[in-house]
Amino acid sequence: MLFKLSKYYLFAAIGLVLIASCNKEISDGNFTTYAGNEQNDTSWSYSTITSLALQRISDSTSIYKYNDTLLGSNGKTIIFSDHFSLILPPNAFVNNAGAIVTGAISIRVILLDEKSEFIRSIKSSLNNENLLESDLAFCIIATAYGQELSIAPGVNYKIRVGNKDDIVKQNMKVYKGDESIVYTTQLLVDPLFNWNENTALDYLQSVFKQPGNSGSKEIERYEITTNKLRWISLARPLYNIGNKGKFNIILPPNFTNKNTIAFITTDDYNSVIQLKPELSSRSFAANNIPLQKKIHIVTISLIGTQFYYSEQSIKALNNTPVLSLKPQKKTLGSIIADLKKL
Repeated sequence: MLFKLSKYYLFAAIGLVLIASCNKEISDGNFTTYAGNEQNDTSWSYSTITSLALQRISDSTSIYKYNDTLLGSNGKTIIFSDHFSLILPPNAFVNNAGAIVTGAISIRVILLDEKSEFIRSIKSSLNNENLLESDLAFCIIATAYGQELSIAPGVNYKIRVGNKDDIVKQNMKVYKGDESIVYTTQLLVDPLFNWNENTALDYLQSVFKQPGNSGSKEIERYEITTNKLRWISLARPLYNIGNKGKFNIILPPNFTNKNTIAFITTDDYNSVIQLKPELSSRSFAANNIPLQKKIHIVTISLIGTQFYYSEQSIKALNNTPVLSLKPQKKTLGSIIADLKKL
């Protein structure tokens, strides 16, 4: 209730009017706004600092797929699954002061091997504005005593990771996640995140092969030797995909950059593009969108405790620079299930 009931009838009447106004559907553009009520907040933020609602979307949808522990002084080969393993030597981790951590260390991994997981982690497959086709991406976080750790200077470890086809794709390069937010034990939404191509000085990429089942072909894994943690992607630039252009989506007034994320996925390639807030038009926009390819547009919003979702498939944008969508109420479980179909 926006105003407490007062002993004066006038105040009571005003309160009843306000309550009735707040019961309207949020997607209804014909409503009166009242300051202080998050359901009727149509203002856009001029700050790049992530809002609480966007952080809650990330916390609610992204998942740490793997976790394990090791004793720092001993090192460990951690086989999380058939498709992901780490080979960690002894005394490989240091704390913020640069001291070797010999005690118990926690390792957590987010693995992005589906388009839905890029969206749920709020990550595009972009190098600046250049479109990438991603095979895999992952984030490795090591912590001890509530503090995030780094790999010790001069020490390398190995990552072996594979896709669901067990075949290494050709011409894949290693990209490092360029983060604008200070490292933290929590995975934060980073509006300035970018995938930067790196040199062999940071990442040495090779192919690890192992025998398959009797009569089947060899199983291939990417093997990366590095001294870096956090975000890593295996991807390649996308060329020769036809004309590209700018594309905007417009949502009802109370779906703003404070409570909404918007993405495009492509059918022909494993590519995910975030449409960033464009303050001048109060819309979400991206450049270099393939205009002759089939795409899916999705938005996820959180207003109060209610999630909203919209999705639309388009065979080809061609000369369609702007599209209007109307998000609908949906449970978090239903949204995650729909994202997995992309």
